[in-house]
Amino acid sequence: MRLALALEAALNRAAGALDRRLSRFDARNRWFGVGRTVLCLAELSVLLFTPAKALLVPVLGISDGPKCGSVQALSAFCLGHHAIGAEYPRWLLVLVLAVAASGYRPRWTVLPQLWAVYSIATSISVPDGGESIALIVSLLMVPLAIADDRPWHWRPATTAPAPDLRVLAFAAFCALRLQVAYIYLDTAISKFGVADWANGTAEYYFLRDNMFGVAHPLSGMFYALSRNTLVVVGMTWGALVMELAIAVCVLSSERWRKVGLALDIALHGMIIMTMGLWSFGLVMIGASIITATPGPRRPAAHPAEPPALAVVTDLPKTTVPAH
Repeated sequence: MRLALALEAALNRAAGALDRRLSRFDARNRWFGVGRTVLCLAELSVLLFTPAKALLVPVLGISDGPKCGSVQALSAFCLGHHAIGAEYPRWLLVLVLAVAASGYRPRWTVLPQLWAVYSIATSISVPDGGESIALIVSLLMVPLAIADDRPWHWRPATTAPAPDLRVLAFAAFCALRLQVAYIYLDTAISKFGVADWANGTAEYYFLRDNMFGVAHPLSGMFYALSRNTLVVVGMTWGALVMELAIAVCVLSSERWRKVGLALDIALHGMIIMTMGLWSFGLVMIGASIITATPGPRRPAAHPAEPPALAVVTDLPKTTVPAH
């Protein structure tokens, strides 16, 4: 009996805490706007700086053109690609992502954004992890944007969110945090099973890789630094520690989520500096900005107003003595 009562009390406390957090949740702020814009810019960089023939290059005997089997036929690259080619769809997607990145009407532009990201992730010949993550994040972003009735995602919200949409947005926000935390946790743990990561030498080889290695003018400095055992071990194991820390921070309180965002920017900023991977880095930074979204602030308590002075309207009548 006591166990049942204790369990009931614990459930009531958890339900109360969840209800309080839900009642204060509102993602209609600039954190969501900045994160969404960064993610769209990441995908725009793929389209703007890579011609269509390079995105759809034949690989290992795959026929020329986009992948259009099954549900992949929904991609923009598959809509009449034999007749119009791939350049027109590429510029259509550029336009869609540019409008989404501008912040205009997030409720109405989030689905075209999802379609554009889906088209990139499913049709190009050699997508990397960034395209897959961008697709997942864009999908989880849909309930957040559907609940966003602002004309621009840079402006503060002026209306109360609809209760049903608030619940869906909160669920999507929690799912996004779990997804980002899983990505970093899985990435860090899987690397411990690779000999070069376990012994602390992986960064030495990555910096010298023919495709992803550090380029001029920074190559000389990083080559020299990586010849020092302590430096290269610190860089290798430091990356693992940062990935684990980001995973923990994303699932923690508002304050620690901001710490995780700072670590995320530092980690991917260093990867961009040494290895490139611009679109991948920007996708992860954009997702981390959204996961760091703070809760709305409670209005500051106003000091108690002094009591109003009483206005005397009826004075007691006095009798003037007669002389």
